[in-house]
Order: sequence, then structure tokens, then C-alpha cells
Amino acid sequence: NTNIRIAETCFLGRNRPELLKLGENSIRDRSGGLYDILDCLCDSLSDLSMKDSATPLDRSLNELLYAYYPEGGFYRRHRDAIPNSASVLRKYSLLLYLNRDGWSPDKDAGQLRMHLDGGGDECPPGVQPNFIDVDPLGGTLVLFKSEAIPHEVLNTMSERFALVGWFNRPVSASDIANLGEGGNLVQVGMMAVALALVTVGVT
Repeated sequence: NTNIRIAETCFLGRNRPELLKLGENSIRDRSGGLYDILDCLCDSLSDLSMKDSATPLDRSLNELLYAYYPEGGFYRRHRDAIPNSASVLRKYSLLLYLNRDGWSPDKDAGQLRMHLDGGGDECPPGVQPNFIDVDPLGGTLVLFKSEAIPHEVLNTMSERFALVGWFNRPVSASDIANLGEGGNLVQVGMMAVALALVTVGVT
């Protein structure tokens, strides 16, 4: 829906066949590379999650994307974790900016706007807007709780590059039950696939 988002994405991850064709032993895959760093970050966040909800994170369900916003791109206000959907597994959201040096707020734009007004996909009626804008400077890492912070990508005036991901918790029986009550068979199927990955594992 180009009224909500203008951007392109592709999946990243260990042992993805389409990435392995590009060459082995890339910086992503080698020891101490991107995936190892993200695994360490996941472990640290899992410790926090245990203190917060007694639920660890599940590495096998982590999601990672490469996100490209062209000039004129945007992503309107949204949340990353929506109740009674497969995205409810998302506990922490990750953004790592890959833009070149010299980014300018006036010339390039495309800031991340994090809304703190207590609303969901819209500001609550009668509430004054309250937000923080994060400049997408190369090397900047942003982490936040997926269900807690509505956010958006402001209109870009030049190309914008980032890694985007989510650290997810395991699937629970109540997740399946909640989706089933909504009667959405597609969502039930998606959650069932996620549950199979946790139970059986992937190789």
C-alpha cells in the first residue's frame, strides 16, 4: 500500500540460499561478523526480557531485513507488534542505519519519528503530539520495545539505507488460541508455521 509505505526490502539471515549464491565467508557470516553481533545483542535483550516477563527470546524466530527508501520514500505511523496477529511475537525492534557520511536533516530528511503520546497507530484524540526524531546517521543503532513505541519514517529527500529487524519471543498456546478466536485462518496458519519452527527447529 503506497499510501502507507514507499520502500523496498529483502530478507537477510544465516544460510539464506539467495545470499549464499553471492559468495561464502562474507562479512555477514564470518566469525565476529554481523550475525554474531546480532546474536550477542539478542542474548543481552533476552536477559532483559526474562526480568520483564519471564519469557526469553527465541533466536530461531528473529527477523532481519535490508530496507531501502528511495527519494520520496516514507513509512507512515505504525506499530511493529499488533495484538492477535503473528507480529505479536516481536519483543524488540532494531534499526541500524547504513547511510553515508554527510547526511543532512535539511537536504536528506528521512528521520525516524518515535511517538510518545501513548497512542497506537494514531495520536489519541485531545492529546498533544509528543515525539522524538532520530537522525538516520550511518552507524546509529536504535532499539525499542516493539509493542510500546509507534513510529514512522518521515519523507525522504534522498536515498535511505538501513537494516531492520525484530527479536521475537517463542510462540505460546494462547497466541494460537487468540488468533483462532478472530477467525483469520491465514494468521492462524502463519502462527502455526512459527510454532513448528520453535518445536522442530530449522537446519
